[in-house]
Amino acid sequence: MSFESTVRKIIRLQVHVLSHVYRSHWQHLVELQLHPHFNTLVYHVMLFAKQFDLVDAKDSDALEELFERLRRRHIHAMSTSSPPDTDTDAPLPSAEPAEQSTIAVQNSTALSS
Repeated sequence: MSFESTVRKIIRLQVHVLSHVYRSHWQHLVELQLHPHFNTLVYHVMLFAKQFDLVDAKDSDALEELFERLRRRHIHAMSTSSPPDTDTDAPLPSAEPAEQSTIAVQNSTALSS
């Protein structure tokens, strides 16, 4: 097994674990106030995976909407100091409750620092 295939497998498994935590344990993260850290972790893992083309689209689909919202939030935070647009804070159309998606992005302040 080559180094690249090992890294691909590790990242693919990480994405699966993060997807599971996001879908099944989000409320626990919120209760423990760990959701901003989780958002940062998702953002960085997905950014790394995309930059080096390490995961297939089917493996990252569950986190794609969250990643795109976090990416837009990060780009906006880097380009201006004004509050984000209202559509950036709009709920995600996804399987989890919209409230969770809004919380996920609103509490991603760790990305802007």
